[in-house]
Amino acid sequence: MARILVTLGGLLPYWRLLTFGVIYVTDDYFASDIFNGELTGRVLVGQMVRHGEAPVWTGTLCSGLPLAGSAADPIGLAAFSLLPTAAALDLFVIVLLLVAAHGAYTLARRFDADRTGAVLAGIAFAGSGYIACQLKHLAIVSTVVWLPVGLVLLDRALDRDIATRARRALLLATFGLVFAEQVLSGFPQSAYICALVYGSFVLFRVVVDRRRAGSWRDSVTVLTGLGIATALGAAAGAVVLLPLFELGHVSDRAEALGWEWSTRLAYWPPNVLTFLVPYIHGDISNNSYAGPPFFWEDYGYVGAATFLLAIYGAVRERRRPMVAFAIMLTLIAYLFVLGQATPVFHVAYMLIPGMKMFRFPTRFLVVVDLGLALLGAVGLTRLRIDLLSTRLASRFRPQAPALIAGAICIGTAIDLFVHQPRQNPMVAAREWLAPPAAVRTIRADTSQPRTFTPHHRDLHRQTFIRAQGWTDVRPYFELRDVLAPNTGAAYWNIPSADCYAGITARWSVDVWGDHNREPSLVWYLANLDFEARTLRIHPALAKVLRTYGVSHVLSPFPEQEPAFDLVGREGMAYIYRVSGTARVRFVRAARQVATDRDAMARLVAPDFDPDEEILLDDAADAVHPSVSDARASSNGGAGRAIITHEDARHVVIEAEAPQDGFLLLADTFHPGWTAQVDATPTPIYRANISVRGIQLPKGRHDVRFTYEAPGFTRGLWITVLAMAALLLWIGGAAYTGRRNRAISPAESTG
Repeated sequence: MARILVTLGGLLPYWRLLTFGVIYVTDDYFASDIFNGELTGRVLVGQMVRHGEAPVWTGTLCSGLPLAGSAADPIGLAAFSLLPTAAALDLFVIVLLLVAAHGAYTLARRFDADRTGAVLAGIAFAGSGYIACQLKHLAIVSTVVWLPVGLVLLDRALDRDIATRARRALLLATFGLVFAEQVLSGFPQSAYICALVYGSFVLFRVVVDRRRAGSWRDSVTVLTGLGIATALGAAAGAVVLLPLFELGHVSDRAEALGWEWSTRLAYWPPNVLTFLVPYIHGDISNNSYAGPPFFWEDYGYVGAATFLLAIYGAVRERRRPMVAFAIMLTLIAYLFVLGQATPVFHVAYMLIPGMKMFRFPTRFLVVVDLGLALLGAVGLTRLRIDLLSTRLASRFRPQAPALIAGAICIGTAIDLFVHQPRQNPMVAAREWLAPPAAVRTIRADTSQPRTFTPHHRDLHRQTFIRAQGWTDVRPYFELRDVLAPNTGAAYWNIPSADCYAGITARWSVDVWGDHNREPSLVWYLANLDFEARTLRIHPALAKVLRTYGVSHVLSPFPEQEPAFDLVGREGMAYIYRVSGTARVRFVRAARQVATDRDAMARLVAPDFDPDEEILLDDAADAVHPSVSDARASSNGGAGRAIITHEDARHVVIEAEAPQDGFLLLADTFHPGWTAQVDATPTPIYRANISVRGIQLPKGRHDVRFTYEAPGFTRGLWITVLAMAALLLWIGGAAYTGRRNRAISPAESTG
């Protein structure tokens, strides 16, 4: 019955997911993780796996973007590979919520909470404000929900009274699998936070159990096994970690984050009151929140009763070691959350290895929420005991304390049902995923589209204001019309020139910008004037977009300057054609540039012609012809280049050059790509700041670009071997345990 109540209470705020036909469209002030980021990324990965392709690269986002390093957790990967988008999302979230609820329930029982208290813990953690707000960030949630499960396995494995060594080995190996699932979820910061909690818990258990410990050899054996299991779990995530590490080297995150950068988006200390009154400072869902950004990083409400019972339990049971650990864990985690507001996080930042790699100390809030849920369970258990010792039980009925405890659990489930769902507005998937009319118009105009929406982050901000947060979801339906920036690519196969992505190559950010560094080349060349309701365009924008293979510009407002041809207007989108664009082209000459800033200046120069000139900043001096040489030897013929085949690892081009020159492929330059001209390897140069160029001799040629994702193959082998080792470990431990159980009765009979 307790497990049934945990299931019902944990799913209650998200009951619409049980229809397997909804998508939630929580937005952000610049672009949403679920609207434009993680959901679309998982859809693309699922499509590739379904078609038998390794999900290492996509040409539909950001003019080409690595997918190696994306989340590869087995549950999510299976859901999005086997099911339609809405059913995959809904099932995935349901599974995550149940893992959170039942993991917290079991962990609370290990903390000596009774069943009713454990039910409260499960409901509170699964329905916590942290999970409610981070549901739009699937990688975070799919990592942290396993935290209580991992702690349960560690607690059992470290139990000195465990029956057999085989049982302990089985628990340690299972913990390794859980940690592998967390690392494979694709958000290293959350896995790192969980690892810190695991390490703290193991240290606590070793200290507390020192008087009951057996021989030092037994302790060393257990800790060695735990270290091996943890190492194998981390190694099992290599298929994600190694490509992410390689991508980080070419991104703005190539070095450790500085103190200011790590903590600049800080927790607002007055939000401590939201643990008791959730929207005391306003609600981001209706844009009434009065504090600094970001509300969804600061919100940790687990129910008023849970919070009060956590205080009660901490006071009444503080002398118990497990409760003392929960108190210290919760308080230290909250001090981390406060970031710059106290010196505690700065000390941790300086002393704890790995802390300098991440921003948002607010993400330790998940540890606070779990600690409050556990202490709330302890508090409710203690409250029942205290009520039994009062006159209440004798004056009314002996069952009165149990009824009160049950009522608190039901009240908490209703409390969270009232307050948490507003953070994730849900819409019918059949309506959300139906392609807007702009898709049909663009497809009718070209067979190889690539779209661009100027200042889409500003457009998201304005939509957020119009929708009053997400009180009215109609503006978000309208926002789909401009396909900005990821929805068209993932849902309707309309590639985009830029995108919303967590980490991208710095030269791509130089051209298109991202959520951390919005000013960029194209940012300066176009502007959405929301007051005049017009699109203002720099004279150089058209030829710059031609350089990057953009076929259509979508805007909510008409252009002020006549730079493009109007194809049509669909919904809120004005659809403009970029004349003369090409994703791949023959270019006669090269110009060496010293810096990317010089390249930007040249791209916007009045005499720059993308058909005549390619800009190289990393080519050898011997690369030729130069602009002057090419013009002197020009025979006036036009080159030709077409893409004949493309998949996740290859782009095949048929090209014809009237003279020695260059082939420009307007796809993102990235380490891992190699090129061959007529089966002969040739260097790829970073051209025009962010795309690919190769030398092309005179004549007809078959050109083949091939991608080997840096770190992917090596990481995949490490993942396979580590997972195999863990599974063999589990199988061996289970077999040994079963064999021992079979032998024991026989010995007793004998």
